[in-house]
Amino acid sequence: MKIGIIGGGMSGLVAARKLQSAGHDVEVIEKSRSVGGRLATRRISEGQADHGAVYFTVRDEGFNDDVQQWVSAGVVKKWFGDPHPKYVGVEGMNKLAKHLAEGLQVRLQEKVINLAAKDQGVLVTDSGDHHFDAILLTAPLPQALELLEASDVHLTKEDQALTSYIFEPAYVGLIECTHNIQIGEHGLLDQHLPEGMLKIVNNFAKGISKKPILSVYMTGEWSEKWFDRDEAEVIAEIERLLSEEISGMNIASKQLKKWRYAQAKEIYSASFYKLSEQPIWLCGDVFLRPDDPSGNTRVESAYLSGKDAAADMLKTIRE
Repeated sequence: MKIGIIGGGMSGLVAARKLQSAGHDVEVIEKSRSVGGRLATRRISEGQADHGAVYFTVRDEGFNDDVQQWVSAGVVKKWFGDPHPKYVGVEGMNKLAKHLAEGLQVRLQEKVINLAAKDQGVLVTDSGDHHFDAILLTAPLPQALELLEASDVHLTKEDQALTSYIFEPAYVGLIECTHNIQIGEHGLLDQHLPEGMLKIVNNFAKGISKKPILSVYMTGEWSEKWFDRDEAEVIAEIERLLSEEISGMNIASKQLKKWRYAQAKEIYSASFYKLSEQPIWLCGDVFLRPDDPSGNTRVESAYLSGKDAAADMLKTIRE
């Protein structure tokens, strides 16, 4: 069967690999210039900084099996922590996404504008028209629903109930410093910070940057409050708050990353969802296994969401 996956983040790439390994013709459609989603790394001067997922931990045995393969391949490494170590990309988190995309059919810089039921499958329109037997939507749920509601696809009341899931935005300040600064014991501070600040990460201490570049993550509440403000005002306020925590900091450059859909305020208690009347599945950040031990969405849950959605698609195909 020909299967289309809309979105090239962790969930989409994991699902694509599983479906392709089962012998299906799989194509990933990604609107950005690179795969990864929030497995995001930005080059800044002679350094680089992660500005999406900072690290990931492992609890699921199947996920651990893949993580150890990534470690052996030199793609990820342990950072610190026990009993659940924090893992990071060896050259940034985006390297993991690019590793997962190897061997897959991926079309970049293609924005899907319409889905339509056709011939027991789905016609996908981006810069052209493409017919698939099944579709997996992995974009943040509000974006996925926006596409579905604007498309020629009938949504039942059960499908429409997904609109109740709301996401918080997030701002990330990327601060390049002229000299290295001690940030916590390992390069991470996530406690007792100024109000509105979620965590500070030193990408030099993480071992992914040749230059000391800080990724300063703001809370969802703070980001919502500042979301429509001028970006120059936002980065200035982040800098001011940062100076309350770190003294003697000399800044070489500063940039801003704005995530519109960063974190779901409420999780969907299943790892994926299938539309009632269409061969269209949804998975990603909002979806969480009911027995998940942490109760929080994260890199691991995105992996599991993609894996579970692909397994259900394969089961449906066999039936």
